[in-house]
Amino acid sequence: MYSKVSYYFVIAGFVLASSSVVAETQCMFGTKQGIGALGRIEPRSRVIKVSHNAGPEGAKVKQLFFQEADRVKAGEKLAILSDYTKKKAEVEAARTRIKVLEAQRTVEQIALAFNKREYLRYRSLEQSSAASVSLADAKRLAFEQSEANLKHLAAEIANAQSEQRVSEAALENTLIYAPITGTVLKILTWPGERIGDNALLEIADLTRLDVVAEVYESDLLRVKVGQKGCIHAPGFKQSYYVKVRELGFLVRKNDLNDTDPLADRDNRIIEVRLTLEAEAIAELQHQIFRQVWVRIAP
Repeated sequence: MYSKVSYYFVIAGFVLASSSVVAETQCMFGTKQGIGALGRIEPRSRVIKVSHNAGPEGAKVKQLFFQEADRVKAGEKLAILSDYTKKKAEVEAARTRIKVLEAQRTVEQIALAFNKREYLRYRSLEQSSAASVSLADAKRLAFEQSEANLKHLAAEIANAQSEQRVSEAALENTLIYAPITGTVLKILTWPGERIGDNALLEIADLTRLDVVAEVYESDLLRVKVGQKGCIHAPGFKQSYYVKVRELGFLVRKNDLNDTDPLADRDNRIIEVRLTLEAEAIAELQHQIFRQVWVRIAP
């Protein structure tokens, strides 16, 4: 009985060892099997530089609501620009002007109703010769003037409403919102500084990470969506598995250079995006743009 139990344990251990050997052979960088490339760790959302919409002159930051490493939700307010108070006052002024014009329109509507009654009454008296023609004409002129005033006020109100919408849009441009749900990676412009070409901050969704491999153009025909591979880099405790998800379209010069002084610095490559295994995300989310070695299994 004891020998049978031992035999089963030996078989189970052999199966587990064999599976681990197979798994390890898929991630052996010392072999020439598969396709080797340099790559970088990158969020699937990409790293987004959040800027302003204040025009080419730029804008100064008044207040930030988040700090680096904070999690934000899409649509949350990130910052207020320095001209927020001025733009808000312009909106209030536009609203006040509309209220004044609407009050004038109410008064003119009352005048129009009165002048219309007077005009109709004197027109009937004119027909019976009980009123002079000149007086009836004066009442008609007053009635027509009230109509013209109402049309003019309606045009002014419409114009003021358009100006209000422009002011509200300008006010909205003084607020910066999060384009995605993610993590604030780096603040590039602090309160009191002017946002230039450097943007306000960088944000990315770190819950899903990719590896972008720069595959030589001559090797692209050997790469297919769904192929498995692995990545490694100095300092990594282990290799991590990846899977080809997207093939790039553009052939260009490589961005990543090998540390080998004899390596070609002007290769023609195509970017291949690989999905990184979920178990590696927690360990690698603090290493965005880290250069890694990639080997895609044949």
